[in-house]
Amino acid sequence: MRINLKKRILHTHLILGLVWLTFGSMYFLITSDSLFWFGFGFMAIGFFDILHYLYDSKHQYLHIENGSIRKNKLYGFNFTTKIDVDDIHEIKRAGGNYILKSESSTFKIDPAVIEKESLNDLHNFLKELNSPSEKTFLTR
Repeated sequence: MRINLKKRILHTHLILGLVWLTFGSMYFLITSDSLFWFGFGFMAIGFFDILHYLYDSKHQYLHIENGSIRKNKLYGFNFTTKIDVDDIHEIKRAGGNYILKSESSTFKIDPAVIEKESLNDLHNFLKELNSPSEKTFLTR
């Protein structure tokens, strides 16, 4: 199962990337002084924002498959964070986030970035885990 990001978040990265690329291009056209490196900086920011859009479009937010939940992210040292479903011993809701705990790790899921249909799928999946603590937060 794939849990998708909101389209607004994806489109924001694309639009910001295009805006930064435009600023960088315009900087080269307007200025001729020794500070032309700013143009390269603007273009680099734009390039990385468009790269972020492409990565998020392809990988989305969460993948639930083969007995594990995997969160994809472009930043940090590892591009995925993973927790095995069988290892989860506690599910709770705190500060608007779902927090899944195992013996060795804590896995946070931010529902504010999840598309509404995917959020319903995630909610149903977490109900099916049948954890003893889920009854405290999964009731609507």
